[in-house]
Amino acid sequence: IPAGASEGSRVRIGGQGGPSPNNGPRGDLVLTVHVTPHLYFRREGDDLHLDLPITVSEAYHGAKVHVPTPDAAVNLKVPERTQSGQVVRLRGKGVARKGRSAGDLYVHFMIHIPTGEDAGELVDRLAELQPDDPRKDIGF
Repeated sequence: IPAGASEGSRVRIGGQGGPSPNNGPRGDLVLTVHVTPHLYFRREGDDLHLDLPITVSEAYHGAKVHVPTPDAAVNLKVPERTQSGQVVRLRGKGVARKGRSAGDLYVHFMIHIPTGEDAGELVDRLAELQPDDPRKDIGF
């Protein structure tokens, strides 16, 4: 199967099909590729998308985090004050196909909120620091 094959791609293997009814050469075997979706990565063409969980501390202070890619894991800098849904593009870290340059990997930061018993008190203290409604400008 060629690198970068996607759902529905066809692979032709010459001379490996059924025999000819008139004693001619065997036909070709045509395979249709079915790709099982990855648990964490989404594919759009040659680009990949990853929803990467980060902690509140990593989002606020910035951090270096480990990110898997199809080739090898890389360290990615999370910018200070990152918001959930913010995206960083890693050029050439997507799907590689023969004769083409590799696609990109888009990392979508998703802030993971702690759920422990003491988290409620800390979240209430954070709410006091944000007096404005973050949705105040949304409307038609």
